[in-house]
Amino acid sequence: QPAVTGASGFTDVVAGQWYSDAVLWASANGIVSGYGNGSFGPGDTVTREQLAVILYRFAQTQGEDVTQTGALSTFTDGGDTAQWAQSAMSWAVGSGLISGKGNGVLDPQGTATRAEVAAILARFCQNTAN
Repeated sequence: QPAVTGASGFTDVVAGQWYSDAVLWASANGIVSGYGNGSFGPGDTVTREQLAVILYRFAQTQGEDVTQTGALSTFTDGGDTAQWAQSAMSWAVGSGLISGKGNGVLDPQGTATRAEVAAILARFCQNTAN
């Protein structure tokens, strides 16, 4: 657990909660930035594009190569990827972290199931170990 001090800067992240230090660390390291309105949404679900952005930013902080990209246009809903998530989602597709849900569906704004997160994290760890 990284040593952190201070406040996260998010209006909805209360110090002393089980997640507070992790949010503070991730924010201080540029891995998470919240919603832009001062909130983080600690109880919110995570979308697939948000997960891609988190992993993309973490990979960057670790000095990983994030230049490999994949075409979001190969998915029927790839164009639904938010502007702020396009580079990260393209990297996640190109590096094999996210492969879609079948039938040409990427589902960038859909929530990530626990199984999807486990599979994506396993691929991420395998990619960074090589």
